[in-house]
Amino acid sequence: MLDWERLRSFANDDGEFRLHARFWNATIRLGVGDDSLKVRIDDGAIAEIGPWFGVLAGNLAITAPEDDWQALLAAKPRPFYQDLYPATIHHGFDVAGDIRNYCAYYPAIRRLIEIMREVNNEAA
Repeated sequence: MLDWERLRSFANDDGEFRLHARFWNATIRLGVGDDSLKVRIDDGAIAEIGPWFGVLAGNLAITAPEDDWQALLAAKPRPFYQDLYPATIHHGFDVAGDIRNYCAYYPAIRRLIEIMREVNNEAA
């Protein structure tokens, strides 16, 4: 779906993401349709993005059908795809896991999705 190494590099070089993610240590499972990816964050930096193996949930799981991810990552998202929170209410996104972790680092998650959108559309 994305150039994950490019995403990792962009996020780790992004001042806003790093500010919001400071002190964050987490493992996030991104479910994109039938595929799952592991995003490991160590001390506010993305240490690893790779395939998810196993059933351990990690700290957070953000899942949706691939069509919903494409709508969220569009250059000009349709209504309620501009941000993860309304996408979970009005579309097919689901967020599960440690809700305190999710709430505390929501600005970092929001910025990470904005960076995902940039990487997704940089060739467009």
